[in-house]
Amino acid sequence: MSYVVIVDPFSTGKLYAPLLNTLGLSCIAIISRPNLPAHFTQDLVPGHFTHVLDWSPEAAHFLDALGVQAVIAGCETAIHLTDRLAKQLGLRGNSPVTSGARRNKYIMQQALEQRGVTHIPTRLVTRPRQIAQALEAVADGRQYVVKPINSAASQGVVFATGREAVAQALGSAGWEQKNDLGETNLGFVLQPFISGPEYVVDMVAFSGQYHIASVCRYTKIRRNGSPVVYDSLDTLDPADEALAPLLAYARQAAAALDVAVGPLHMEIIWAKDGPVMIEAGARLHGGIAPQLFQQVYQPDLLSLAVDSYLGRPAPAGPGYSRQARHGRIGFFWTDRPGTFQGPGNERAAATVPGYGGHRYFVSPGSALPATLDFATCPGLFWLSHDDPDQLDRSAEQLRAFLWGH
Repeated sequence: MSYVVIVDPFSTGKLYAPLLNTLGLSCIAIISRPNLPAHFTQDLVPGHFTHVLDWSPEAAHFLDALGVQAVIAGCETAIHLTDRLAKQLGLRGNSPVTSGARRNKYIMQQALEQRGVTHIPTRLVTRPRQIAQALEAVADGRQYVVKPINSAASQGVVFATGREAVAQALGSAGWEQKNDLGETNLGFVLQPFISGPEYVVDMVAFSGQYHIASVCRYTKIRRNGSPVVYDSLDTLDPADEALAPLLAYARQAAAALDVAVGPLHMEIIWAKDGPVMIEAGARLHGGIAPQLFQQVYQPDLLSLAVDSYLGRPAPAGPGYSRQARHGRIGFFWTDRPGTFQGPGNERAAATVPGYGGHRYFVSPGSALPATLDFATCPGLFWLSHDDPDQLDRSAEQLRAFLWGH
């Protein structure tokens, strides 16, 4: 029997085991730490695994004796342990020496700078007493971003203009608070705000060769005083020559982060001087994106990630997947606090051309804050269609049927 270990098989990491099972491989789940939040651990499907083990040195000895074929990072919380365990078991993986470059928002910018890749000048603030020194580099009238170095999505991100606002943002930040991953905030980065369209590039590494699995562009809107309310994420064609500089930059950045095996999810701003990485994570794109990509791209992100972890060669061809259809993820938002009354007209939504599904992040009767970022986004839907113009019409219908806007 051949085994594959999946560390923290949560979020989109839960998609690996069913696919691996169909390939005749048995999966073992390793839970990296005991205090992971319930909204993560509820993704675990015990029936997909022969063993579900809490991490311990004894677990490592058990795996070594059993013999495993690969170690996979299920989600953000798994990055460090996956790298260490793969090395300990003598398996292909990313170096544990550089794990921080694939998880810590300060270290990853330093890694780009050290390799001469375009980066964002970043100040690290790990103690409140360091705020005064950090403010010395802040220019009045310029906009900045303050965000936790080990959070996920846009949780804890604050935009501030000028020294006084930056001082307030740092002073009121969630020092030593738990983030959505159940991790304690280790500190904050202070960065100048970089403007421009935002893209997401998902790559899969095959011994340092990077196959582009998907390219998407975010549309964010200003609502409720926040500039980062999500409106949509649209898939793009990697073969589009206009995207060539973006993809070339993404590959350079991936090399700087020392990604040798598995997927890399990278967020990039295409600024006036060219692309620059905002942050990256050595795991699958989160949410429902991998399922949407299965309808849009050939080969798709999930199957490519499995091939990489299993030591299979990169696909022959141009180094990127083919776009077979157009896809979109649309997001709901709430303009004022209230209470979620329950699902909208789901029967009508199912008749909308290209409808793939929808998901609410809240349950009936629960409180709804005003939407400020992805952490406060109440739900989403997804679409795919041969006609890109149909996505606009269908998105408008779905928002009306499912959310009332």
